[in-house]
Amino acid sequence: MKTYIGSLLIASVFFGYSQAVFEPVPSTASGIDFINTINDTRENNILRYANFYGGAGVGVADFNNDGLLDLYFTGNLVGDELYLNLGNLKFKKITKEAGIINDDTWSSGVAIADVNGDGWQDLYISKELYDNQPEKRRNKLYINQGDLTFKEEAEKWGVDDAERTRQAVFFDYDKDGFVDLFLLNQPPNPGTFSPYFGTELLQPEYTCKLFRNVENKKFIETTSEAGVFRAGFPNSVVASDFNNDGWTDLYVANDFHAPDFLYINNKDGTFSYQTEKQLKHTSFYSMGVDSADIDNDGFLDIMVLDMVAEDNFRLKANMSAMDVERFWKVVAAGGHYQYMFNTFQRNNGNGSFSDIAQYTGMAATDWSWANLIADFNNDGRKDVYVTNGLYRDIRNTDADKKLSNFVYNFSNEYIKNNPNKGDIDIWEILPLEEVLKILPSQPLKNYMYQNRGAYTFENVTIDWNLGQPSFSNGAAYGDLDNDGDLEIVVNNVNQEAFLYENKTVDHTDHNFVRIELKHPDYPNLLGARVELFSQGECQVLETTSIRGIYSASEPFLHFGLERKSKVDSVIVHWPYNEAKVYSQIEVNKKNLIVYESARPRAVKLTINPPVFNSIHTAGISSVKHRENNFDDFEKQVLLPHKLSQLGPALAVADVNGDGLEDFFMGGATGQKAQLMIQGQDGSFKNSNDDLWLKHRILEDTEALFFDADNDGDQDLYVMSGGNEFANRQSPYQDRLYINNGKGDFEYKKELLPALFESGGTVKAADFDRDGDLDLFVGNRITPWDYPTAPSSYILENTHGKFEVHQSSRDLLDNIGMVTDAVWTDFNNDQFLDLILVGEWMPITFIENKNGVFSLDTQHTNAHHLKGWWFCIEQADIDADGDQDLILGNMGMNYKYKASDEAPLELFYHDFNDNGKKDIVITYYNYGIQYPLRGFSCSSNQIPSLKNKIGSYSEFAVKNFNEIYGSNSFEQATHLAVNTFQSLILINDNEKGYTAKPLPAEAQFSSINDMVSQDFDQDGILDLLVVGNFYGSEIETPRNDAGIGLFLKGRGNGDFEAQTPLKSGFFTPFDAKKIQLLSDQKGKRILVANNNEALQFFEYQALP
Repeated sequence: MKTYIGSLLIASVFFGYSQAVFEPVPSTASGIDFINTINDTRENNILRYANFYGGAGVGVADFNNDGLLDLYFTGNLVGDELYLNLGNLKFKKITKEAGIINDDTWSSGVAIADVNGDGWQDLYISKELYDNQPEKRRNKLYINQGDLTFKEEAEKWGVDDAERTRQAVFFDYDKDGFVDLFLLNQPPNPGTFSPYFGTELLQPEYTCKLFRNVENKKFIETTSEAGVFRAGFPNSVVASDFNNDGWTDLYVANDFHAPDFLYINNKDGTFSYQTEKQLKHTSFYSMGVDSADIDNDGFLDIMVLDMVAEDNFRLKANMSAMDVERFWKVVAAGGHYQYMFNTFQRNNGNGSFSDIAQYTGMAATDWSWANLIADFNNDGRKDVYVTNGLYRDIRNTDADKKLSNFVYNFSNEYIKNNPNKGDIDIWEILPLEEVLKILPSQPLKNYMYQNRGAYTFENVTIDWNLGQPSFSNGAAYGDLDNDGDLEIVVNNVNQEAFLYENKTVDHTDHNFVRIELKHPDYPNLLGARVELFSQGECQVLETTSIRGIYSASEPFLHFGLERKSKVDSVIVHWPYNEAKVYSQIEVNKKNLIVYESARPRAVKLTINPPVFNSIHTAGISSVKHRENNFDDFEKQVLLPHKLSQLGPALAVADVNGDGLEDFFMGGATGQKAQLMIQGQDGSFKNSNDDLWLKHRILEDTEALFFDADNDGDQDLYVMSGGNEFANRQSPYQDRLYINNGKGDFEYKKELLPALFESGGTVKAADFDRDGDLDLFVGNRITPWDYPTAPSSYILENTHGKFEVHQSSRDLLDNIGMVTDAVWTDFNNDQFLDLILVGEWMPITFIENKNGVFSLDTQHTNAHHLKGWWFCIEQADIDADGDQDLILGNMGMNYKYKASDEAPLELFYHDFNDNGKKDIVITYYNYGIQYPLRGFSCSSNQIPSLKNKIGSYSEFAVKNFNEIYGSNSFEQATHLAVNTFQSLILINDNEKGYTAKPLPAEAQFSSINDMVSQDFDQDGILDLLVVGNFYGSEIETPRNDAGIGLFLKGRGNGDFEAQTPLKSGFFTPFDAKKIQLLSDQKGKRILVANNNEALQFFEYQALP
């Protein structure tokens, strides 16, 4: 191995490391002197072409079959370059003698494959730009002649396309043994002063194109018949098998308002578009894409990059607020839900994905281009490298306004001084250099994230010596020195390309295995999959070369083993539906696996049946919640989320005494509720419809069956909630329906006090031990006055009539935005106490001493936990005889973050003295407190900010106090959250409660409700949780990664999260309530979803 003294000194002096994972190799040592130089001219510049600084790619392959990986760089305004690997990370430029044509065309992407099946790697180069010169946009296909020369034969092969191809990918979509080609064709990419600016760009002529290879002789276009005729703004693509059926699928990352395209291979030469069905949301400005099995579960996950910054200044200065009207227009037009964040789509293994980018900590990496997912330190876990930077910040809001004003004023002045010039082309007079100086230019560090396991990643950019500021675009990896670790090569704008030598093998004792596949009949092995087993763990890799953006990484399979010294076996799934197990795999070397006769590809079957099964029961199909359309943000612009879509209510009981349980599901405003009576055959039918119809204007947010009048049957309490009506209006009056014992109900208004609060939860218990059931009524919000806390109440039952318990009234006055509660005797005095949770609330313990309530002060170790709690459940989780608590929170996969050191805070006050209170939410960025929302949103709420602050950059640089002034906040309502983690509180009796987080999978979304029971009948309590929260404001990705979760109990307070494939439990909607129900056939589970149909499950013990 070489040691480059200059770069090592830089690493140790500036970064403080003596043994970094990577070491930059200078061009003087490597011979790689490529610079993608881009200069703006009047003919071609950033004002004409929005992607003018988009950069170019790099390809890694062994072009002369000498066992060393060579490099190909694409150039935009400079020519492409081919470098031959001489060994020891020394390269020789052989572009001209190799026959590479540099003809002043704009190269973007490089794709590599053996196109003609002769055993030599060929090149396909994507061309774009030049709106008025289509001949300069013709793609090139270089056929390798086997002697380090290439012939350009794109026209001969029928793939000299001229429709602005950004990238291409080779793959065998029909499994005929010949490599096919998919082109990412772009519409014109107009800058502000392009004639295409403002025109409709999603036209049929700009669609991506698919070409089928006909017997290694030519390509024919099959776009339409294959089902991929769809226009977008494609930046990148990855070809992988996402559903483990052995056939290669496609994921296309689209810029702007076009949705990403997820194409699933139908195995008959066609694809199905599955974006809306399988993805809950996507990135908005989708850039690079890569796929890999990040959690070693056997399914390939997908990461897509966007362009949102992680630091407050660039976040606020470079991006104005999202346009609400535009967002919903995109959704309505079929663009799906798109958010300006990176997405990390975890493959759930059942045809669905969950974006967990916020949980991983990789959601914001600034203006990102390429992402490479690979094991860069040989520890058996795949890491993530991200390139970053734009040569000029064309989306800097202040600069954009200044530039427009400059051009406008300059043009007017020119016309004024030259009245007789007639029509003048702006480019004839505009001082381009002066204009470009308006746009900021800031090189940025790229990112490296080390995979720490359990979906957590650590930013190790500086630790691994990769922190050189740059404007980096395409990137690729490969073991360029054949020492067993992966080098990284990066194509930069206006800066020499980076070559990073990986020093893992030198600095650690981590082992590795590299695998090269060969087939005597099929030189193309793209789409082969290899599973490597070692000491009970399995890793999966596929042979696909296109990763990130513009670029092709090595074609070999690289497995890190950490300190494992032996591979138990390897299963190769050859691309042609055959698989074979290999056991003679050597560690710390490249293994050549040559195809032998193999068995047909096996389909993995679940050994045990799932615990849960989704079922369809007669009468259930009509039970669907339909949310009404109400704009909460019209009432309060800076609400963090909607408050009007918190239903539906769900309650279960045997209402007619026939021994069969029935259920009630509430409706949204304008929708009647439904009471479903179970028949002897297990079917359900509606009951009491006329009664529910009378109250359809009310929003049913919670419901409870209980015996209100002590007559032995189940009466019904329904809470009225939501945010549609002004505060303290009659539609917020709760309702009590009295059962006649036969399941017929009558509304009894006089039995409840007149309390017009928007409800959250209702719980029944005999708190005064007088033999009847009393109620706790927890109220959720003060309508149109968030976050003002409503009052909650204890209602005392006096012979079936309920009155406010007066001695607790002051205690519960404005107690908080209550979402849930439990009655429990936490102090063991035989009187039921009360525990409340809610939004912006601490876990609130209320002690009941012989009917007198007071705040408990003995449980401060739990009281300090303030969250956006949605639910609380009690159960003996650790089997020690007392009741533990399980609390559902917002989860750790939301844009908002909170901790003791960096809480999320809210201030509510009339900051501009206009008689209306304003919401200001703050967060901490690198230890400094800033307003969460940007200048546009904030000044919309508080117009006086425009007089105080003159620019977006000024707003971005100021902290919270500098913007609003500390004096104002002394008078404000102040709330804080220090955790969004869903957790368990283990009851230690005299010691109080010990907090323990639920597993990572339970943190991927909010937990709205849960039930505890021994579902698999192993003698240990389990949990079944449901969640999601679709009501976020549109700058925040909705909390939609939840798919329901079976948490199998371990008996010691720990749980194992089981996938839907294993458990059978799958609730991918905005699930609000879950209830158990018994019928003639056994146990059932009901899940009530907001704006979706009710789900029905049966469950059984595993054998």
